[in-house]
Amino acid sequence: MPYVRDKAHRTACRQLLGLSHNDLTLVLDHSGRIVLDTPDEGQRAFQAMLHTCLFSHDREHPFDRMEGRSFPDLLLYFDGLMPRPDRLVLRMSCAARIARFLLPTQRTDEDGTMELTGLPGLRLESVGKRSLVLRHLPTGSLLELCDTSGQLGRWDLALLDEPFERQLLKNAPLLTPTETNLAHYWTPAACTPLRSALLTRAYLWWGCWGHEGATTPAHRPDGRYCVRWAKGRTTNEIGTLLTDSPIAITGSTYTPPAARGDRGVLRLGDGLVELDGPGTRPDGR
Repeated sequence: MPYVRDKAHRTACRQLLGLSHNDLTLVLDHSGRIVLDTPDEGQRAFQAMLHTCLFSHDREHPFDRMEGRSFPDLLLYFDGLMPRPDRLVLRMSCAARIARFLLPTQRTDEDGTMELTGLPGLRLESVGKRSLVLRHLPTGSLLELCDTSGQLGRWDLALLDEPFERQLLKNAPLLTPTETNLAHYWTPAACTPLRSALLTRAYLWWGCWGHEGATTPAHRPDGRYCVRWAKGRTTNEIGTLLTDSPIAITGSTYTPPAARGDRGVLRLGDGLVELDGPGTRPDGR
């Protein structure tokens, strides 16, 4: 019975991704089909970069220099994620404050070194009553930050215009030379569609407190990234959900670890990402 099956798939999608009934409507196309991945190459490239930054160790990236919070710290404000064909929607508490952390600023240190904070190339597109839309100049992609309280905080909005002895880039029409030098973060690669898809399904990790999810270098010579996490679903559970469930990545395949201590391998086209979670390590974790 197609209707019963579709209803069950939607329920599973909502539960796996932590979506409300209203949130679910944002990831359904006109026919009611679940769509989590965008065909837009620029949007995929930006989402892959965002995955790398949010799944990172503290201050790992050269532009993760915001005072007070690192990229992984921003997940303390996370409430929901809804991918749409033309943008990624993140529901956060204190959304305007998060925008202040993500929008880039720069300053020149005493030794002449230029220090950049925030996501290179990100700009403020528009401000509404309850959300801000940010645009990534090089890829043309959009990130919408929606506030959980129903409206943006006035004090947090005021912070967007406070330089704090730095140059604000939120309205700059072009990339700065420092930003241009970081283009490898959003340059498309074989694993870009896969990393973008992992971000839209990030609640599989973020739904577990203390997951410690982060990207690390891959072991395989034909791979670049490994997603490693400490708590939550096992490697095989994640691999199965990503390839054989209502939220599966279309066309992807999963190879379980061959032995304890090995890593699972998720593939999509010519790209691969290793998976290293509980249940695959020599200590049994």
